[in-house]
Amino acid sequence: MDKLEKPILKEVSAIVFDKLPQHDTCWSLLEGIDGKIYTGVCGEITGGMSAYIAAFEPGTGRIDYLTAIADVLGVPAGNGQATHSKVHYSMLQDDDGIIYAATHCTGAPLDDWLWRPWNCWNHPDKFFSGSGLAAIRPDGTVLFSKIILPKEGSRCMALAKKQRRIYGISYPRNHFFVFDLRTKEIRDIGRIGNINPQCIFLDDRENAFTTDDYGQIIKFCPDRNEFIETGVSIPHAHFRNGFHNTVYDVTPDPGANAVWGVTWNWGARLFRYDFDTGRIDDFGKAYGEDGKAWDHIIHDHAGGLVFGPDRKLYFAANLRDAGGRTHLICFDPVSAERHDLGEIAVPEMPCDHIARGVCGKDGCLYLAEVGNTPTRLFKCDIGYTAKAENKNIRTWG
Repeated sequence: MDKLEKPILKEVSAIVFDKLPQHDTCWSLLEGIDGKIYTGVCGEITGGMSAYIAAFEPGTGRIDYLTAIADVLGVPAGNGQATHSKVHYSMLQDDDGIIYAATHCTGAPLDDWLWRPWNCWNHPDKFFSGSGLAAIRPDGTVLFSKIILPKEGSRCMALAKKQRRIYGISYPRNHFFVFDLRTKEIRDIGRIGNINPQCIFLDDRENAFTTDDYGQIIKFCPDRNEFIETGVSIPHAHFRNGFHNTVYDVTPDPGANAVWGVTWNWGARLFRYDFDTGRIDDFGKAYGEDGKAWDHIIHDHAGGLVFGPDRKLYFAANLRDAGGRTHLICFDPVSAERHDLGEIAVPEMPCDHIARGVCGKDGCLYLAEVGNTPTRLFKCDIGYTAKAENKNIRTWG
């Protein structure tokens, strides 16, 4: 693997899902065990659509649209109900290659442009049938599908491979659930608050972690079948009291039983949480100066956290000083130095904002964009030709 003296951004290119011209978001992203990049191609602005699971082959540039989720679940996209048009942070892959994808509930019915879960909960036509979980092989073969959360969507999920369980959080009721892959049964652990976190993450013992309404890290212990308050909170902006401070994106530390994360919206702060010691380190604003008040997401968003081949942490940040444009940031975990490597953009259209990121087998970073039609992945060449082998592999959406 090449060794570079300092981080660079050699080239940015776009992988456009042009066969789905009205789809507008890619939330989930994973690098498959076969080296392909998998994502959920979703639609939220136009009613009556289905989400698709798609695969991109870095070597050949080939895009395969594996399956339409609505068809798999037996709930046609044009049936007048709220659609299965979104796979949020709920796409996972097992060691045998099986992809698990669950649907979220923000897609509008056919001929509608907006849908609200509360207003339509008991509507005779526009209700959401419920989050559907599908198990899909990389060739598109569907192994099973099931509606697991009646009337609710799946906001985020994590896969406990050894236990053969999926952990998830429902929306809008914000219940934590456990789905047993052996029995295909779901267990509702209960409501964890009013505000949905955007991520569940796991330690090396497959305990599940997320945050409550004030940003406190809470731990689900499968052996005890209960949540434990850790007493540790993710950082928040100085003008906030922690309320509504949810975790947004989390990626494993490549060499320790720890994770790196970024908060959702309110100041977008970068942190590291060590499972063994319970220590959390606050590295301040993900990029740029701390503001004095709340800012809009387009000016204050960070996501797509991923470690590159150089063991440095990369993420995308929307920068106020750059007119809200999305830039690739490199963070050195040793020195805590940050480098702005430049804008994530191609000539056709600037990036809106980035949800998730992975490092491909070719050493390039792949970032899932949200907010443009047709939706895209961005490929960022940072000067390497292969990825590094990490101790920890991401097992959550």
